[in-house]
Amino acid sequence: MNYYQHHIGDFMRDTAHLSPVEECFYRRAIDWYYVNEKPLPLELNQVHRYLRANTKTDKQAVSTVLSDFFKKTASGFVHSRCELEIEKFRSKAEANRENGKLGGRPKKNNDLKNHHGFSSVSDGLISETQKNLNHKPLTNNQEPVTNINITADESAKNPKPKRITKKQKAINALVEMGVGEKFAEAVIEKRKGSEFTELAIEEIKLQAEAVNLNFVQAIEFAAKQEWGSFRADWYQNRMAKQQPVATYQTSQQRTASEMDRWRQAEQQAFGERDVTPKKSVLIEEVGHA
Repeated sequence: MNYYQHHIGDFMRDTAHLSPVEECFYRRAIDWYYVNEKPLPLELNQVHRYLRANTKTDKQAVSTVLSDFFKKTASGFVHSRCELEIEKFRSKAEANRENGKLGGRPKKNNDLKNHHGFSSVSDGLISETQKNLNHKPLTNNQEPVTNINITADESAKNPKPKRITKKQKAINALVEMGVGEKFAEAVIEKRKGSEFTELAIEEIKLQAEAVNLNFVQAIEFAAKQEWGSFRADWYQNRMAKQQPVATYQTSQQRTASEMDRWRQAEQQAFGERDVTPKKSVLIEEVGHA
């Protein structure tokens, strides 16, 4: 089984509690399940090898996934949703095989004879034609039909399906993941209509987690900055530029500033004073009284 439908809403709802690493191994587990059409083996070492879980963190993530989503049975770790989809696939494949044995779709019966004793539709058509042989034919000088009026009800019955563009599909995918529509439009516009791949989404989740953000917050921040993606170092650089620059003064600078303010206050209160020394007045003695 090389194809299955991925229901984004169900997946996001059921995996919201997983870490990015756990979510990665959950996807690998169900992919292996569908490709092999059988449960994961009970031997954990084999599971680790099949899912490429090499580090201690990877193996712990695999154990968490098996505990949360799989049921341990005698035949292996069983996933109920995978089993349901595989059964549907096998039933459809079996029906196709049966049709193939019969030579494909049954041929249409073109035999005009009716073997059940009832008059056939073709007989009825012939009879009606014979009845109308003496009908006066229409003349050739009739006015041609130049206008056909189609009512609103008739046109509403057969509306033309709207074609979803590649760009709109990419926007819809982000909106389904919880991103605001205007932010999704801004990011996809910056990406020239290109949709995020699953690997790109996983990378953005890891980058966002490094700066304590989730995927939705990261995409909406990127939209505000007119980015087409998100990286932790971009975010840190932008936040650093937005921090106010602190001004520092030495103790001497602070003292000089305080003295200037004191002088200005004194001048405003008393006015400027003339501190220039005056010449002394000499009194000469001219005699005794």
